[in-house]
Amino acid sequence: MKRKISEKLVAWKQSDSKKPLMLFGARQTGKTTSILEFAHANYDQVIYIDFYKQPQMKAAFNGSLEPAAIIATLEALLRRKIDAAHTLIVFDEIQECDRAITALKFFCTDAIGYDVVAAGSLLGVHVAREGSFPVGYVDMLTMHPMDFEEFCWALDEGMAFDLARQSYRSFAPCALHERLMELYQSYLLVGGMPEAVLAHANGRPLHEVREIQEALRVAYVADMAKYATNTDAAKIIECWESLPSQLAKESGSTKFIWKYVASGAKAERYSSAIDWLVASGVVSKCTQISEGVSPLKSFENPSSFKIYVADTGLLSCAYDATPADFEEKDNRSARFRGGMAENYVMQQLVVSGLKPYYWGMQSTHEVEFVIKLEDGVVPVEVKSGRRVASTSANRFAEKYGCPYIIRVSGKNFGADGNVRSVPLYTVGLIGER
Repeated sequence: MKRKISEKLVAWKQSDSKKPLMLFGARQTGKTTSILEFAHANYDQVIYIDFYKQPQMKAAFNGSLEPAAIIATLEALLRRKIDAAHTLIVFDEIQECDRAITALKFFCTDAIGYDVVAAGSLLGVHVAREGSFPVGYVDMLTMHPMDFEEFCWALDEGMAFDLARQSYRSFAPCALHERLMELYQSYLLVGGMPEAVLAHANGRPLHEVREIQEALRVAYVADMAKYATNTDAAKIIECWESLPSQLAKESGSTKFIWKYVASGAKAERYSSAIDWLVASGVVSKCTQISEGVSPLKSFENPSSFKIYVADTGLLSCAYDATPADFEEKDNRSARFRGGMAENYVMQQLVVSGLKPYYWGMQSTHEVEFVIKLEDGVVPVEVKSGRRVASTSANRFAEKYGCPYIIRVSGKNFGADGNVRSVPLYTVGLIGER
């Protein structure tokens, strides 16, 4: 399946100043597949080493970390010569070999002719925990689940999304609005994990897609148990399993509340668990800001935040949601639909490279997301359906002199004063040049 990261990998290869590349991302987002497809399309030779499946390859890093010595040992282990000019060396699951991570520094400084890519499912957790990271000596990319546009490509709906992009640029109504909203509803259920998307694209029913998603959720929990201490693992799992209720609270607020994790849970005991989840790539964190003034990070309130699942399909699986659950017939499920829409918007904004924050409190006025664009600081209001009445974003825009408001909803494109109506299926285009 076509992935946007392919273009970034090609750009890295063509860069005159490239360093060894570290590719971060959660399990099963497609890192290895994308790397190998890129490698075979752009190099005559590929040296692929998986330190988890091939622990014997760690021997190449037991002695000197000089690249010449490492290459010589790898050639002996693999019984093949490595031609620097035409070869990509791939170190997969590199978190299993600390000395290989350290060696990337020397591949940067002493072996400029070698192209090296390193990846790992829990590389972010390992780096955060062990501190073994060659700062300044590597290039970095993060691979996320498939965004909505990639989902459309997989379903052969790329031309429909192209029309949506044209409408986004002109803010003229999109002729395929209803069709794209149907695809959006499908994306909420399926998400962007490649195996689940492929199953859906091949016409497999939702319950089979759910089996794939559930297996992945089990694998994530297994990682939490395997790569953390027993005490930490229990807290990490509790935080992870609280997310469906965190995003569908009766109050309507999606702010992360410790009491939903466990009785008596407090930040001082559980904050490291949140840090682990964020570092693993399975969740995204959105922090509250006190002022809508650039730079937004200078106004962060670290103690107030929201946590979103990195893949909306996995959240939908946790709810065991069905297509009927997203219908607007029952107001009692509005908070579930709202939480799902917020999670989706966060996922698309993060994948597109933006850094979302939120402002205010649900008890008074709250803006779901605040982002910095070229035009300035902009509030992003999220509505799961077509009812869009709200005053929070207006108050925010007036207070901080924002150039406009982005209102994301089920409505078609349009503009009303300083409010830009953006359909849910084009959230990933916000900020696109």
